[in-house]
Amino acid sequence: MRPFLAAIAVCVLALPAQAQEKSKADHSKVLIDTATNLATANWKISSADWGDKNGPAWSVQLRTLHGGRQEGVQVIEVDNGAMSFTIVPTRGFELWKAKIGVLRLGWDSPVKEIIHPSYIRLNDNEGRGWVAGFGGLMVRGGLASFGNPVQDGDQTLTLHGHVDYIPASYVSVRFESGKLIFRGVVNDFSTFGAQLQLTSEISTVIGKPEVVFDDAVANLSDAPQDMQLLYHTNFGTPLLGAGAEFIAPVRKVQPINAASAGGLAGWNRYSGPHAAPYAAQVFNMSLHADSAGMTKAMLKSSDGGRAVLMSFDTKGLPYMSLWKNEVTPKGGYVTGLEPGTGFPNTRPEERAAGRVPNLKGGEVWRTHLAIAGLTSKSEVDSAASAIQKLAVAPPLIDKTTTGP
Repeated sequence: MRPFLAAIAVCVLALPAQAQEKSKADHSKVLIDTATNLATANWKISSADWGDKNGPAWSVQLRTLHGGRQEGVQVIEVDNGAMSFTIVPTRGFELWKAKIGVLRLGWDSPVKEIIHPSYIRLNDNEGRGWVAGFGGLMVRGGLASFGNPVQDGDQTLTLHGHVDYIPASYVSVRFESGKLIFRGVVNDFSTFGAQLQLTSEISTVIGKPEVVFDDAVANLSDAPQDMQLLYHTNFGTPLLGAGAEFIAPVRKVQPINAASAGGLAGWNRYSGPHAAPYAAQVFNMSLHADSAGMTKAMLKSSDGGRAVLMSFDTKGLPYMSLWKNEVTPKGGYVTGLEPGTGFPNTRPEERAAGRVPNLKGGEVWRTHLAIAGLTSKSEVDSAASAIQKLAVAPPLIDKTTTGP
């Protein structure tokens, strides 16, 4: 599939961020801006403060955490009247957790604190130090690479890249047209290396149990640059459990390795936690989409009355991976629904397969992803029906592994 590129002049991207914000809304606040040496420690706003009387009450609070390895981490806690969620500017502008009523979106990671990047050594454990702080609901892999550690030419690549452990250089919030919009800029830069900039807008409509990611990754150098982006979106109980099911309009599915190939017979269903020894399984796939390139994937609870629905644009995220890690409850029992620019193999393997976008200087790769909580059987059934309509043909089950 041809990369989804939008050529945008670097001079436009480089306009003062605060000026861009003021032109978009009267109700806005810049919270972090390294260009002006601005760092807000704590701040709070509500619907009453900004004069919103048209819908449910909402609130936004920026807090700085203290103690242990979370010292100095900043979180933005959002309540939109139907859904609450937490954004972490200090950790790549990721989404740590979310909740709709009693429905929790997220998982029980052994890592309980939101670990500050200063305590993470990505080169630990043969390049797998990334997992030392892994606990979020939506954690990006990238920007220059994701997948397993590998030596790629003269570059030593660690697990899932750097972006989740880079603090945002710019953060703002604005309210307009019944919607809260959080904007973050994360710079994955190094001298003589990548110059990739993530500009992310995380938005939510007041009173709607959904959070939306509209991201743009720009190559700010004047030379071509490989780029990879993975949305490592993770769920545990109460959605995950014996009898839970992954539902998507699958075009083709393949196991990532021999261990996963053994689970192909029931690849989209869950059997519950397993005692050791247990090997996680990953299934890589492409999905059918509508005429606009939009597709959907859902994790449905065993009782069929709750689910999480993910909707995304296959132009920017042409591939999907399902990670099943059905270990013991305290061992990291979780599944990952992971749209991406490719599969979580090593970058050389993905490049050889034609799944690594290469951005020219000044070019931009755009993605769109929405995550919604469904809390009734009628909502779940309706979503399943919509997915079924996208599945114009039965899935091709390919036993060939996509990795080594």
